[in-house]
Amino acid sequence: MIRSSVIYENRFKLDIDKAFNLTNQWLNSQYKAKIKKSTPPSFIEAKQGTMMANTGHDPNWKKRIRISFYQLEQNKILIRIEAIPLARNVFRIEKLKQSWYNGLFSHLFSILQTAQEPEIKDESLKRDFVTRPATKYCSNCGKEVDKNAIICPRCGIDII
Repeated sequence: MIRSSVIYENRFKLDIDKAFNLTNQWLNSQYKAKIKKSTPPSFIEAKQGTMMANTGHDPNWKKRIRISFYQLEQNKILIRIEAIPLARNVFRIEKLKQSWYNGLFSHLFSILQTAQEPEIKDESLKRDFVTRPATKYCSNCGKEVDKNAIICPRCGIDII
């Protein structure tokens, strides 16, 4: 039996503050993680999941999540997620790693990928992009949401 942590990393062309805020929204939405420690914009520690009698390969299996944000070169960041199973020993780490990535962390990475800053070369298009209207609505429940929101605070659906 092995007691271990699982690590996921990805790089994005995104402002570190924006990535931190999006990750906070993601943790507080449908995944209902409990934030234990937060040091904006560089670190979040949370607990997520439920204790269930299973084989340990359920994406909702209780875990401690540590997310670190590293500023690289100009508006590029590295996000490192460390997930540690709580109160269990795990036999097949690779199976657990794949399950957690597919069931949970790939969702965060896809949100951050979508939020990346587009590279716009034509100046006239850049002006149009910057002056978009600030009002945004959830496509599921119709609630008006903050222009920077990626997850509806009312119903928890992705709104990007």
